[in-house]
Amino acid sequence: MNVYCLGFAGLDRDQPDRLTIQKDEASPFLISGNEEEDIVLDRGARGFAGIALTLGLFLFSTTALFAADGGFSPDNLILSALTVPIILLIYTGILHYNDIVFLKNRVDRAAANIDTILQQRHELWPNLEKVVKASLAHEKQLLKAIAQLRSADPVEMSSNGQADKLMQFEKKVTNALQARIEGYPDLKNNEVIQKFMSIMAETENYLSLLRNSFTESAMIYNTRIQSFPDVILAKLFRFREAPQFSSKT
Repeated sequence: MNVYCLGFAGLDRDQPDRLTIQKDEASPFLISGNEEEDIVLDRGARGFAGIALTLGLFLFSTTALFAADGGFSPDNLILSALTVPIILLIYTGILHYNDIVFLKNRVDRAAANIDTILQQRHELWPNLEKVVKASLAHEKQLLKAIAQLRSADPVEMSSNGQADKLMQFEKKVTNALQARIEGYPDLKNNEVIQKFMSIMAETENYLSLLRNSFTESAMIYNTRIQSFPDVILAKLFRFREAPQFSSKT
């Protein structure tokens, strides 16, 4: 039986190409034997039942208010009948707006997670450069690339929409560095080097997963604000499309 779980996830150290649910005191788990779609439909059905009951009570209250003076004219009947669709329209607009805000916040959170990992990798490059600089002094091209990464500012790159280019460049340098290390026994057997490279590989896997998460979240959000009727709310409240990462690796 499949089990649907919603909660905090972190990198699985045994299988670094995937995430696993991890304990987090601040975030409780939602665990169910039902499919995600069934859970959403069930919550939605309860919500619509509550809406129907609320609208029924509102219509009854409005009708009773108009009839309180002992008369109920055709104009009162029209006003009473119009209150329900107007309230329903307003309520629907609020729900759609809140959904867009939720999707936007999910995109922003995914981008913030990527920025955090990029900053962690950035802090490793200076130390890694010091360790390999003496042994790879003749690898000027590689050392230049490492120095470029050391001096790069992930925060500034992200704010300028250059995080994707930074990730691609880091991956190329990491692969090149790993290839050079394999050719030098002293470096290959160096525990400090291996520790650094292990951390680099772990964050690289984490970045890949976070990047996929961001791409999926951005796609859902962009599709939503381009669809009717959400496109109207997006234009009214100036929701902008989320940038997409390049498909190049």
